[in-house]
Amino acid sequence: MKSIGLFLKEELTEEPDNAPCYVKRGGRNIEIMYNKAKRGEGMIRIDLYGEVDFEKVDLKEIREESIPDFASFIPNFEEIQTLTQKYKDYKSLIIIGNGGSITSFWAFYKCLAEYKSQKEVFILSTMDPDLVSSLKGKCSKEGTLIIAISKSGDTVGVLEDLFAFEGYPVVAITTEGKGALWEIAQRRGWDYLIIPQPIGGRFSGRTPCGYFPASLLGIDIAGIDEGANQMYEMCRPTSPLKENPALRLACFLYLLDQMGYTEIFHPVYSPRLEGFIPLLIQLIHESTGKEGKGQTIYGSLAPESQHHTNQRFFGGRRNVCGLFLIVEEFDQEMVTSVPMDLKDIGLQNQTLMVLDGIPLNRAVFFEYLGTQQDALKNSIPHAVVVLKKITPQSVGQFLALIHYLAVYSSLLRGVNPFDQPQVEASKKISFSLRRDFKR
Repeated sequence: MKSIGLFLKEELTEEPDNAPCYVKRGGRNIEIMYNKAKRGEGMIRIDLYGEVDFEKVDLKEIREESIPDFASFIPNFEEIQTLTQKYKDYKSLIIIGNGGSITSFWAFYKCLAEYKSQKEVFILSTMDPDLVSSLKGKCSKEGTLIIAISKSGDTVGVLEDLFAFEGYPVVAITTEGKGALWEIAQRRGWDYLIIPQPIGGRFSGRTPCGYFPASLLGIDIAGIDEGANQMYEMCRPTSPLKENPALRLACFLYLLDQMGYTEIFHPVYSPRLEGFIPLLIQLIHESTGKEGKGQTIYGSLAPESQHHTNQRFFGGRRNVCGLFLIVEEFDQEMVTSVPMDLKDIGLQNQTLMVLDGIPLNRAVFFEYLGTQQDALKNSIPHAVVVLKKITPQSVGQFLALIHYLAVYSSLLRGVNPFDQPQVEASKKISFSLRRDFKR
């Protein structure tokens, strides 16, 4: 791609190889970072808009970090495929879990299966009796597979929901040899898959938590894994800052945090990518939100978000930076066709004729560009993550990118990326309330 004109209306003589270039626009230096993958359709690009000094960041300790367990883990595709063949004929799936046990799968489902799969998919992450009862009414025992996921095996809400589906076929995904879910699976004789012990829930997308239900929907999990490994390699701790997209984005957001931009607005310009919002929120909040540190991130499907959160973004306190997520190419091509008898109707000092012949993919892009250019006009710093196209490879790349983004964002703040002490504290309180209720 020799032009960045789609975004900045300026051209480069050649596309840089894994290196940033700078384009002068409106008195600002705008960094454009290309991250090439082996397959062109899986390319991710990150554009950074804002004036920050990367020299202020000390990366010595990050350089000495070892490769995280989530990046070195090798999935057992044969084991997953064996169970997929056994349970592939079920028409409905109910996935019971919380947090990292379900967020990655939900992202895979929204990106790669929601528009294509004939199966019904339900995520059950609450004990709400109205929802549980509704699912039991919709989903028969004969046609429904329950997938119960808990790394500890002791997630109380998961167990309570599981008991509501007594008599349904179940596959458990948990830690081997410990926890109530493991014990239940043994007594019931259920099939089970193991969550690798060193990998925390929010980083578990490439484990059976994400890959087994995705495989049941016919998603190309090997393609996801291929893309993830490409990005993991690019983002390893020893990779130079200019060639490491996750580290560079983490530094950019960290430096903005130091400048008072304590919140991140994350509009996502594709319903298919919307499923990544809960995962990214979890990764950033659980990883960095410790010792009074860390940014708050909130995301929403766009352009719908322009009809509510744009007011906060532009009109509220100036402590919000942006993190846009967009897609360049869509699977389908549709063009607006205004009926002939309506073309003369007025629209904003024009007529409806102005809309005729505009491809819908360009309409989505124009909506994004309206907000992004307004951010430039108002000197609001922001980053734009661009997926050339939604494919298993690009989904895997984005998954790996935000994994490392969470890790580097934590290390820059001097906190542990892999624990979540306050999450555990609230779980203990809720369990004690159940215990006391029985007394």
